Amino acid sequence: MAKTIGFYQNFNLDLKRLSAALQCVETQPELGHDALATCMGVNRPVAEGFSAWLRHTGLATLGEQRQRGRSYELTPFGKLAFNYDPNLTDLGTQWILHYYLSTKHTECSQAWRVLMNEFLSPGLSFTAEQFTSYFASVMGDEVKNRSALKKDPSTAISTYIRPQGFSKLGILGKEKTTISVASPNFPQILVIGYVLFDWWRRHYNQTNTLSFPQLCKEEGSLGHICQASEPQVRQFVSELTGLGCLSFSQTQHEPVNRLYLEPPHLLLERYYSQR
Repeated sequence: MAKTIGFYQNFNLDLKRLSAALQCVETQPELGHDALATCMGVNRPVAEGFSAWLRHTGLATLGEQRQRGRSYELTPFGKLAFNYDPNLTDLGTQWILHYYLSTKHTECSQAWRVLMNEFLSPGLSFTAEQFTSYFASVMGDEVKNRSALKKDPSTAISTYIRPQGFSKLGILGKEKTTISVASPNFPQILVIGYVLFDWWRRHYNQTNTLSFPQLCKEEGSLGHICQASEPQVRQFVSELTGLGCLSFSQTQHEPVNRLYLEPPHLLLERYYSQR
C-alpha cells in the first residue's frame, strides 16, 4: 500500500481531470508521470496527483515498473466507468468513487476513511477545525508528514462540498464555517448493491450471513458510506431482498443472508446498461 496521507500532491479532486487521467491510462496503460502529464495537458506534479487519485478512487491499480513507466490496469469498476461514463458525471459512478475513497482496498485514504467511518453521523454539525483535531488524535504522533496531517482533513471535507468533486452526492453542506451532514442523494439500488456486496466480499466473504447492525455500524458498511440512518439501511435491505439478492429475518439477531454470489461488478454493469 502506498501513501495513505498526502497522496494527492496538494491537488484537490477534480472529476474532469480524473476523467482525463482515466482516458489516458485506458488508451496507454504504460505511462510514466511525464507521459501522463503530456496526455492530460498538465504539468508533472498534477499528473502525479491524479495518478494517485485514479488508484485511491478504485479506478485503476499499478503494476510492475516497465521500460516506459509503471503499467496501469483498470479495475472492473474502472473498465465499466470508462465504457459507460468516461466523464464521471453519473451519480452512481460518483457514489462508487466515494466508496473506494472512504474504505481500505488496494489503497487507503486515511482522512476520507476516518471522516466517513468514525467522525460523521447523520445530523452532525461541526467545523473543519474540529475534524482536523480529531484526525490528528486518531493518527497519533508517528505520522511523519505533519503538513499532510493538517491539510488532508480540510481536503477531505472539501471533496464533498466543491462542485468539481462530490457535491452532487449531498453528503455534506456548508453554512459559513459550519459543516453539516446533509440529506444524501442516494443512488439507484443496484449501485447500493454493488457497494454492499463488494464490501461483503472484501471483508466477510467466508460467511453468507451478517447481522443487520453490521450493515449499519461496521467500517465501510452502508450506514457509514451512505451516512444513512438505520431505517434507510433497512429500506436498502428491503429493496435488495425484492431483487432476490438478500433474505432478511426480523428475529432477535436480525440475520441478513447474502443470496447474490456473482461478482459485484455485474450488478454495476446491469445498472449502467439500464440507464
